Amino acid sequence: MATKRKPKALKEIFGMNVRLERTRQGLTQEELGHRLGRDQSYVSQIESGTITASLDVVDQFAVALGTDPVDLLDPKLGRGSAN
Repeated sequence: MATKRKPKALKEIFGMNVRLERTRQGLTQEELGHRLGRDQSYVSQIESGTITASLDVVDQFAVALGTDPVDLLDPKLGRGSAN
């Protein structure tokens, strides 16, 4: 019998998807931070799931990355293409 895997926290899913999209675009954390008007350490904390983003921040990241906010919250996005 298969064991159920605990779902990741939404902040971890968001961080993973931000990192995935950022690297797909060939951006550094510093470059993404510049687009957001924030520093590299903030982007790093978001990507690692250390801090929780508000919905406004999710939207800001989506605009900076040219993607849909829903895509950055999709738990399936990173699993299929990162592994």
